Amino acid sequence: YMPSTPIIDLDELVSQAGQATYQKGVLLFKTKKVSHLQRQGDVITATVQGSEFYQVKIILKPELRCECTCPAAEYMDVCKHAVAVGISLFSSQINDETPAEKENSDEQRLLRYFNERSKEELITFFMQQLERDETLRNQWLMKATLAQKNTSLAELKKLVAKALPEDALYSWQEVKHYFQLAEPQVDNLWQAMTQLSVEEQWRLTFHILKRLNYVLAQIDDSGGFRFEIEGQIYQNMAELFEQLSWSTEAKAKWLFDHMDQRKYDIFPDVLEHFKIHGEVETCLLLRCREALERIEKSSPSDNDRRWRIRVYAEPLLTAARANGNWREEERLLAMQATSSRDYLSLAQLCLDHHEELDAEDWLHKAKSSATEHELHECTRQEIRIRIALGENAQAWRLGWQLFEETHTFRDYKALLALHDELGKPEPDLLRKVEQVFANPQNQWQSDAQIEFYLSINDLIKAKQCAANGKITYPLLLRLAEMLIAKEPAESLSLYVRVIRKKLEYSDNRVYDEVIKLLQRLQKQLQTHNHSLEAFAGAVSELAKEFRRKRNLLALFNQHFPQYL
Repeated sequence: YMPSTPIIDLDELVSQAGQATYQKGVLLFKTKKVSHLQRQGDVITATVQGSEFYQVKIILKPELRCECTCPAAEYMDVCKHAVAVGISLFSSQINDETPAEKENSDEQRLLRYFNERSKEELITFFMQQLERDETLRNQWLMKATLAQKNTSLAELKKLVAKALPEDALYSWQEVKHYFQLAEPQVDNLWQAMTQLSVEEQWRLTFHILKRLNYVLAQIDDSGGFRFEIEGQIYQNMAELFEQLSWSTEAKAKWLFDHMDQRKYDIFPDVLEHFKIHGEVETCLLLRCREALERIEKSSPSDNDRRWRIRVYAEPLLTAARANGNWREEERLLAMQATSSRDYLSLAQLCLDHHEELDAEDWLHKAKSSATEHELHECTRQEIRIRIALGENAQAWRLGWQLFEETHTFRDYKALLALHDELGKPEPDLLRKVEQVFANPQNQWQSDAQIEFYLSINDLIKAKQCAANGKITYPLLLRLAEMLIAKEPAESLSLYVRVIRKKLEYSDNRVYDEVIKLLQRLQKQLQTHNHSLEAFAGAVSELAKEFRRKRNLLALFNQHFPQYL
């Protein structure tokens, strides 16, 4: 039996996905790509077969939300795989109808109505709908053109300009609409080009890429509405490249020529998108080596030098790492190194391979170009080098010096780990650390001090820190949770302090956070069998204090009516 209200709202699914993505989802559903459809409450899960098997989750309430493991889901609210699952869910619900319900369904009534109309009436009606809906009209016009047999490459190229017309668009609504119209038409081109030779398919795909770059020069697509088309271009180029009958040298040359790609705003990353292996890889690596040798001989003032080194070194680095040739990796990284961070990476590489003296050389270069913050990183690296060289006393002095300079809890934890690693060289460590943390001068030093006391479970001094200094919310709440078992009043006071600070801002998200904090506190008080009398009073006071925040007050009435 099908309930009167559908499990999933397909109109909402279309709205979030867009017409083009929705139609792709319909195709996946119709070709039976959805499997393992399951429902647990308001959560739907399924597997969808695309270029790989993707896992989809749809959360129905409080609002429709879709998740998928496909790449498109990283930038789309609803991908085609989620659409397919949504339609499968809707279909499974419809299939539960009784025969009588099916007979009286909207679909059956429409089918009976259309079956009673003449062919001429239906054509007239259909043409009227196409005149009203530009998207449908363009889709069917493209289908009609492509229905002709043996469409040539030249004819398909002409259709590319119609699918991606030149226009100057800046508002996201206009851009979204533009690509909603373009996507199904480009999809039709992908289907039509399968009749062409591989070489012609490659040329058409490259033509679509160039056309997309051309129109994007006048369209502000900061919202990324082109991503579906762009992703399909990249996928087609990679697949077709594998099939091209070019020679090994020709393929390597094309890849090499397009590694340093700055002519186009959008272009597939050669190393990321193309499968490069065998003789083609060997030829490409040779070209990259030769290019680096030429660059090394070029003038240091060449502004493009660093960029080109990075581009041509990347595949050589990948090969060196794959072959375990760390000295070649070091050489290639050294060619690109210009900053303290670069030299520290080289120092670590040498240290990883037990070449401590070489690591010292790179550390010296890192120090010579370091900022104040980077000098601290240099000290951290030097500590590791000293330990590797067996100079433990110097390593400990450096660790303590770093902690005294930074006053951070991070460096205290590192110091503690170093203390254990070196056999506990300082017998009075905690007292000395406490002296360093005394008298904090700013927010992060105050946080470091209270975090230190929390880490050693000294709640008395942690409370003093909270009373005397400006402490960030997470640390106040952490202290509150550590106190709640034995000092519920103190814990409640800290929670209220955090909530009052949060409510300095009028924002529905803040209000939701406040309710969740109060619910968490209530649950903890109940877990420890504490009375809720003080909690009830606090909730009542907060509701009165912030009664002008109507949305917040509504949440108080919804979740804590018994205390108001």
